[in-house]
Amino acid sequence: MARPLRIDQEDTFYHVLNRGNEQRAVFRDAQDREGFLARLGRCSQRFSLAIYAYVLMGNHYHLLVRTREANLSVAMQWLGVSYSTWHNARHERRGHLFQGRFKSFLVAEDAYQHRLLLYIHRNPLRARLVERLADYPWSSYRALAYGRGGPAWFDRRLVYQHFDMDGSRFREEVRQYEDRQDGLLTELYCGLVLGSPAVVDDLRRRLSGQRDDEKPQLRALRSHASIPERLSEYARGLGIGPQQIAELSRPIRRRRRPDRDAVMYLLWRAGRYRLGQIAPHFGVSYAAVSQACRRVERRLNEDPNFRRTVETAAKTDNL
Repeated sequence: MARPLRIDQEDTFYHVLNRGNEQRAVFRDAQDREGFLARLGRCSQRFSLAIYAYVLMGNHYHLLVRTREANLSVAMQWLGVSYSTWHNARHERRGHLFQGRFKSFLVAEDAYQHRLLLYIHRNPLRARLVERLADYPWSSYRALAYGRGGPAWFDRRLVYQHFDMDGSRFREEVRQYEDRQDGLLTELYCGLVLGSPAVVDDLRRRLSGQRDDEKPQLRALRSHASIPERLSEYARGLGIGPQQIAELSRPIRRRRRPDRDAVMYLLWRAGRYRLGQIAPHFGVSYAAVSQACRRVERRLNEDPNFRRTVETAAKTDNL
């Protein structure tokens, strides 16, 4: 079966959802939901995703996100694998947790983004889980409506500013929104884009000459070719001189090299490159890159000066 088409673009809104394999539960209890939200927050930070809305149901979830880079696919893949691995270990189960790759569609205009914001938050009412949305703790409704609840990383100001509303107006608009009369998802174009015909036609024209870019092999090749340039920029940001940059790619056994670890970590943190893409540039395995990233994360927590240096270097990539 062919993979669904992905339209990964920067500075773009998407509705993202995924369901449990065979319609089974992916969230069994409060700890599962808290674990997913913690990983969603980390995903938001690592891949520069802005989270505008979320709702966790029993066997699926919905998100309204805004990308800053064209990296939605790799971000959602990371989220799904990270949560599935943790969930399966916690419940001593094996096999696929989700029914397949996540589903997403591009939300092209403010009016559709606004309607989708309201639609997502009414999911607990449609499922008859509660009679009042304020009684459902596993969505962003409470944070947006009352300024309380939800994880610390969720920033309701993003929603207020983009949609020109406050908590009171949000509550009223959600209350007045009627799913049956709106028919929002009937306007979804080819399962890919939610927008007016004019916007959809413009997007189709812009993508018409880029069909090969949707092939994962070509995306990987393009990312691979850009790694040396990013490596050099990160190295300069870390204060590594030109003569030492060439040494970064030379493996030396049984020797700790903190600067080399930091460059690997920054490439990984950027969210554009997988471990298997980074590893060949340093002559190591993907497992060695993973270990280097863990060492850097431990040092970031222990050494404030090192943390400031790494954050300064990361700014060269607008992270």
